[in-house]
This record gives sequence, C-alpha cells and structure tokens, in this order.
Amino acid sequence: MTDPTSPLPPSAAGQGLARSGVALAVATAISGLLGYVYILVLTRALGPERFGILGALTGLSVILSVASTAIQLEATRSVAGDPVAARDWLYARGRIVSAATGVLALAISPAVVAGLRLDSWWPAIALAAVMIPQTYLGVQLGILLGSGRPAAFGVLLVVSALSRTLAAILTAVLHRGPAFALWATAATALAVLGVGHLLLRADRRAFPAATTGPAGPDRDTAHPDSVAHPSANPGAAIPGRPSHDTRWAGTLRAAVAAGALLVLLDADLLVARAVLSEHDAGWYAFLTVFGRVTFWGTNFIALWVLPHEAARGSAATARAYALGAVAVMGLAAVGAAAVAGGWLTSVLAGPAYAGAAAYAPLFAVAGSLLSVVQLAIYVDVARARHVLGSVVWAASVILVLAIRFVAPRTIGGVIWCTVLVLAAVAAVGLARMREPHRAAPTHPSP
Repeated sequence: MTDPTSPLPPSAAGQGLARSGVALAVATAISGLLGYVYILVLTRALGPERFGILGALTGLSVILSVASTAIQLEATRSVAGDPVAARDWLYARGRIVSAATGVLALAISPAVVAGLRLDSWWPAIALAAVMIPQTYLGVQLGILLGSGRPAAFGVLLVVSALSRTLAAILTAVLHRGPAFALWATAATALAVLGVGHLLLRADRRAFPAATTGPAGPDRDTAHPDSVAHPSANPGAAIPGRPSHDTRWAGTLRAAVAAGALLVLLDADLLVARAVLSEHDAGWYAFLTVFGRVTFWGTNFIALWVLPHEAARGSAATARAYALGAVAVMGLAAVGAAAVAGGWLTSVLAGPAYAGAAAYAPLFAVAGSLLSVVQLAIYVDVARARHVLGSVVWAASVILVLAIRFVAPRTIGGVIWCTVLVLAAVAAVGLARMREPHRAAPTHPSP
C-alpha cells in the first residue's frame, strides 16, 4: 500500500527513510558511546568525592537541558513544515533561550552551592557557562534535522559528544577538578557551535530570499535523504500545513512535552529512594540501567519521525516504520534482559547485585513503553498539539502518588506500578497517533 502523504514512489520514499534512519541511528549510537567514555575518564580522574560533585552538577544540567530540547523540537517542526520560510527568528529565539538558561543557572547557583555543599562558587558558575552554548546547539541541530539533512545532524551530534570527551581528557591529563571540567566543556561547546555554523551555511545559501508567509516552492529536494515535500506542483500551498509562525506557543508546547518526558523518566527512581530500604533503593537505581539503555537506544527513532510528521511527507510510512522499530528493539531488549540479565548484572555491578537480575526484564519493559511515549509525544509536537504532554505530566503525578501510597514497598511493587502507568500512557499515545493530522490554524508572521 502506498503512503498517500508521500509524493515519491514507494521505493524512493522507502530508500530515503532508510538512509535517514541509519544516519541518525549511527550518530546517536556513537554519541552515546562517547558519553560513557566521558564518564569513565572522569570517574577515574576525579575519584569518588570529586566525581560526585560533577555528577550532581551534570544531573542538574540534564534538567536545564529541557530548554535545548524544546528549541530543537520547535526548530525541526518549523523548518520541516515550512522549508522556505525565513529562519532568522529561530536563531534569535535560540539566543534568547540560551541566555535565559544561563541566567537561570546563575540565579540558582547560591542554592546549588548550599545544597551540594560545594567549597567554591566556581563549579556552579561554570555550569551556567556550559548551559549557554549547549542550549543554543539545540537550534542548530533542529534546523539541520528539519532541513532534511540527517547526515549533517549526525556530524554535529558526534562532534558535540567528542568535544565533551576532549574536555574530560584535558581534565584528566592536567589533574584538575570538577570546575575545570565544566569550564573546558563550555569552551569546547563554543567550538562546536562554530562547526554548526559552517554546516548551516549551506542552508543560508539555499534560501537567500526566503519567504515569511506560507510555504512557497519546495527547494529542499536537493537532499536525497530529506523529508518528502510535495514538488509536483511548485508554488502550490500544502493543504493542512501550518504557515510560518514565530510566536512562542510552539516553543512552549515543546518545552511542556520535553519536561513531561524527563519527569516521567525519573519519577519512579526518585520516589523509590523514599519508599524502599537503602539496600533495595540501591538495587532499584542499578536496575534502571536496563530501562535507560532501552529508552536511549530508541531515541533516534522519535527524532527521525519528527520532521516527516511535521512536513507530512511520508508521514504514515514513517510512523509505521517507527512503531515497528520500537517494537522490535523493545522485544530484543526484554529478551536480552531475560536471558543475559544475570551475566550483565554480574559484569556491570558485581556479586552484591546478583539478586537484582530477576527484575531486569521488567525494567526493560518500562524502557520500551517509555520509547512508545516519546514517539507519540514527538508526533504530537510535530502536529503542533499539546494534549499528550499534559497527559504525561498528569501521569507522572499519578505515578508518584501510586508508588508512595498504593504500591507494595518492594522493588517488584514499584516497578510493576511503573509499568502499569506507562502502559496506560503509551496506549493514550498510540490512540493519539492514529488520529488524523488536522490542519493547524495559521498565523501570519509579524
């Protein structure tokens, strides 16, 4: 069956989808691997006490990175949905959001210093410096992905991961501490923005006189792996596609969605720490690795679907492939946890965690359901909707209350409660994905 949303023959559309999917999969895999190298280098270089400080600050940076994710999602949606519209507003939006994130990090630094019992203000100040370029990177990544340039997106993603690894190596070689590691990360992140600027120059040359109204002729077909825009009738408006809109509503929707997903990802772990014994809480913290690996391993799939859904080019085919890929990878992860969970636990955590292995498949199930939720949220963002993000926020509150007051205070009780809530949210997400992609209201640019 052909995809009615795609103007390309099925074979050409399928090849383009496959190439872009492979490019994103390889890039995210390499980036993830370099992330583990970063941790390995610094755990050995800093030692437990100083790495504990850096780890806590890095955890805070993950929360602050919601802004970067939001601007990336909005940039991808806007560019894919209106490929010839002006993009200067996205760069301006990125500068505003990046500066605001840095100011926020600086404003909360007194609480960070006190809460983490830091001996100096410099690590907290360095964290604020890191957040500025790392947040702006989101707009560069978003424009590249929305432009149908997954290979360039992958290059920038890997270069960013390499820059953090370089900062870690410099810290180890020079025998410096957490503050230096963060300052080095900020400096290398600025260099990454330079690489992003070079990659984006091609887009600036391609659209020297970009329009600011509804999408005009499709000029993105030069990229063989690009999202598929109708081009049989150049200049024709695309029914149901939102016009160029520079208001903050899209960015706020993306922020709500990204924040909801982040909270849902960590809610069970945080509450488990409060309701379980110290021993069981330690086991639970380790077991989340099986869910995190499953979730992050499928992260590229949601990224891959987003521009196709926003442009409505090969959207139905992309969704079908994405759901199939998430299902296959989820089943593989659950199977691996069931068959090799004991061995993996022994290798990764040692004999003290041997009894935890029996729960590994359930945590892999939780990670698979989170992958479905992420895919559905990204589709919602691409369609300029916000309902699912609100559902996920509500589900996070329900999950916290259920673990705190209803679930048995055991590892099994907490993870089963988590799986049931995630299954309900995933079901809502799948139902939302099956709804037709209705036309969004149009708003002229200022």
